[in-house]
Amino acid sequence: MGEKKKKRIPKTVAGVKVPKELRKAGEKLLDQAQRPETQAKIAGVLTMAAGAVAAAAAKKRAEQAAPRPQEPRAEAHAGRTGTDPQAVADAIGQAAEQVLSKLFGRRV
Repeated sequence: MGEKKKKRIPKTVAGVKVPKELRKAGEKLLDQAQRPETQAKIAGVLTMAAGAVAAAAAKKRAEQAAPRPQEPRAEAHAGRTGTDPQAVADAIGQAAEQVLSKLFGRRV
C-alpha cells in the first residue's frame, strides 16, 4: 500500500544553501538517532553533561562561600545570592527531556 514518506533535510536553511553531501550525512544521522539504543546513549550523555554542570556549579559555589582574608565576607557578597547546583541540574534535566521528546517523540 503506502510507505511512509521519508523526511528530508531542506536544500536551503534560512536562505543558505545546504550542500548535498551534508544533507545526505544529516539524513543518515537522523535515521540512526531514531533507533532506541542510540536514544539511550544520547540520554546518557545528556545526563552526564547535566551532572558535570551541577558539579562545576557546586565547586564554584563552594569557592565563593570560602571567606577570603583580604576582604570581609559581608561586604564582598552584599546583595548576591548563590546558585543552587541542584536547581541547575534539575533545569538542565528538564531541558534535556524536552529536547529528547521533540527529537524522538512519536509524530502524530
